[in-house]
Amino acid sequence: MRDPSLLRALVIRLTVVVVLALAGGYLILYLEFRAGLMGLEGQSIEVQLQDVRAAIVPGPGGPRLELSRPLREFYAQRDTLNGYQLLSADGTVLESGGFSAPYLPLPGNPGDRQIILQRERDPRSGNSVMAATLAFDEGHGTQWLRVVRSLEDTESLVAQLMLGALEELYPPIALLLIAVVGVVVVTVLSSLRSLRAVSHQASTLSLDRLGERLHAQNLPQELVPLVQAVNAALDRLEADYRVQREFTANAAHELRTPLATLRARLESRFSAEELGDVTFEIEQLARLVEQLLCLARLDSQEHFQFAAFDAHAVALEVARELAPVALESEHYVTAATPDVSVPAHGNATLTRLVFRNLIENAIQYTPAGTSITLSGASATVIIADDGPGIAADTAATLFERFRRGHNAAGPGAGLGLAIAKSIVERQGGRLCLDPKVTTGARFVIEFRGHS
Repeated sequence: MRDPSLLRALVIRLTVVVVLALAGGYLILYLEFRAGLMGLEGQSIEVQLQDVRAAIVPGPGGPRLELSRPLREFYAQRDTLNGYQLLSADGTVLESGGFSAPYLPLPGNPGDRQIILQRERDPRSGNSVMAATLAFDEGHGTQWLRVVRSLEDTESLVAQLMLGALEELYPPIALLLIAVVGVVVVTVLSSLRSLRAVSHQASTLSLDRLGERLHAQNLPQELVPLVQAVNAALDRLEADYRVQREFTANAAHELRTPLATLRARLESRFSAEELGDVTFEIEQLARLVEQLLCLARLDSQEHFQFAAFDAHAVALEVARELAPVALESEHYVTAATPDVSVPAHGNATLTRLVFRNLIENAIQYTPAGTSITLSGASATVIIADDGPGIAADTAATLFERFRRGHNAAGPGAGLGLAIAKSIVERQGGRLCLDPKVTTGARFVIEFRGHS
């Protein structure tokens, strides 16, 4: 199941609100339009009433209607929705034409001679009917003239008019909706910019940068407690890590003097034959102490003097120093590119430890007769051997502290490669095992030049 996205939730909710607001506004516009249309309907029927009133002529038997030709044709249309009635004072229909309206009661108080609008429902069909009635007197008493219109198709007329309007409104409404959604997305993204900045800052935290803290500036108020809690956790983690680091450094430092004293006393009292492997074990313990001290210095972010140097030249010096050791165990160290130069910027003394650890490991963990090759190109130094190689499961944890291969034999605590990797990374470089080689092991050290 995919984790919920705050950005997606905000965009969806704001978009729903905007769409509902547009739909509500459109509905109000529709109702206003419909009310206006009904008002126009009333004005139209009043005009018809005035036209029919002008067609009344007096006669010996009472007034009668002499409609003009356009009016006769208008009311003679098939399925017309309009009609007229000439009524006596008691409501008897004297003349009629066009739409056959149902019975409608006459309005009271005819003396003001004003047009009276009525809206009734036809009991036969259930449709609405609008009527405009006018009382008049042509010398034969009060009579009524009524113009009637069926509103049977008024709703469909409104719908047609609205559909026609919608066809014209679709493009601007779509553009408006796109613009509003775009504004919503931009607004949400800009609002979450500070959150993304804090997330990026958190992703860069590591043991080498434990002193950094997350910034709470410009963050939403709801997220400030979370950032403060994370910073408090980092404070506790940094304090615990500092205690552990100081303990390692202090313990290693305090062990150096007793080991040196112990070795001196043993050598003064016993001969080499009597000591046997004791001297070798003390040397290995002293080497482990030195490695722990080196790790403590690297972890403490101690400031090392950096300068420009030739990394390939340093590697050649280390190879010459270890050549007798290699020959003694029947290993052969050669330089494939003796004249190449690899400019680097860092600490040459620490870099010597990198090359020493890599070459010593190649001598120690490969069989007799193995060739160890040193080469360089551009900003890279490569130390390779044609031994049995490193198993894939071992390669995955090769640079972890206190990790040794399953078949590792001889002295060592599994710190050499971890120290080498830390030194190279402190100088802005990279140390890795080339996974593409099929025979032997090939370590690639990339250096950063002076910038």
